[in-house]
Amino acid sequence: MKKFIEPIIHIFLWTIGYFLILNYTSTIGDFKKDQGPYWVAIGFGTIINQIIFYGTAFYLVPKFLRLKKIKSLVISVLGGFIFINFLESSIDFNYLASFFSSENESYTVVLTYNAIISFFILLVALSYSLIKYWIQNEKLKRVLLEEKLSTEMAFLKSKINPHFLFNILNSFYAKSLKHNVPELADGIAKLAELMRYMVYETNSDKVSLEKEIHHLKNFIQVYQLRIAEEDHVFINFIVKGNVNAVKISPMLLIPFVENAIKHGIDPKAKSLIDISLKVTQSKLNFKVSNTIRQGAYGLADESSGFGLDNLKKRLSILYPNAYTLETKEEKGYFISLLNLQID
Repeated sequence: MKKFIEPIIHIFLWTIGYFLILNYTSTIGDFKKDQGPYWVAIGFGTIINQIIFYGTAFYLVPKFLRLKKIKSLVISVLGGFIFINFLESSIDFNYLASFFSSENESYTVVLTYNAIISFFILLVALSYSLIKYWIQNEKLKRVLLEEKLSTEMAFLKSKINPHFLFNILNSFYAKSLKHNVPELADGIAKLAELMRYMVYETNSDKVSLEKEIHHLKNFIQVYQLRIAEEDHVFINFIVKGNVNAVKISPMLLIPFVENAIKHGIDPKAKSLIDISLKVTQSKLNFKVSNTIRQGAYGLADESSGFGLDNLKKRLSILYPNAYTLETKEEKGYFISLLNLQID
């Protein structure tokens, strides 16, 4: 029900405004109530003002402010304002006035009059969208703070000191090298890196995409230690584009890989997981496809991290209107595709 409140309020206010102007004014610029269908001129002006309001408040401001592109926002708002005013004034002067009014004001007067009204609507739209953006930001901060506190509390309840675990892993690493088991030593080192990343790096709002990719590769390598040589399990990971300058929210990509391993590995048949990450301009494309197997050999009895459902909620909070997430089954493969607009 809550999602309908805002549209209902908007419809109510525009309707009230339209009928107040229609019933309590006798002239709008060139247009007189006693000369032609006055309601058509009012209706056309209302539609133009709605375009200005909703185009600014629901498209331009959310799009550019989220990416902190203030210059692009200012240019877009001014450009749209100028274009809409010239378009409205041209239609008023050349078409509507000749049919619905006997007045003969100049194009400059019509343009000036429309610009004054449009500027007022623009200010209302900017105020509305900025206040709404601030409220959403505060809600987001509160949600993330609650999640962080919940995570920290859960970690404290576990009563396990991460430094203690790292020291134990370092001891295992040293012993495996001492006994000449380099593969085990490498696995322990990768596991320590995984834990260090999850404990320390994820405290930041954004991390380097390069670090996130390194974390994914460590995760895959640690898992591959569990696979016997005779098992036909193949995991491919391809990275394209410049990932050095890109930052994303931490632990955003790992659920896809966990899900693929959990549902795509079967020791009794050939299992294939293809992972591809591509960065182009301001977009990130992440695709994971895996064979569909009923027998879950991978992470069946283990937690799957955030999980895809929780990931959708997290994406909607961190990247509102800036992502698409698609999952589908195709020719024996389960495919997950994330398209993300990045700063």
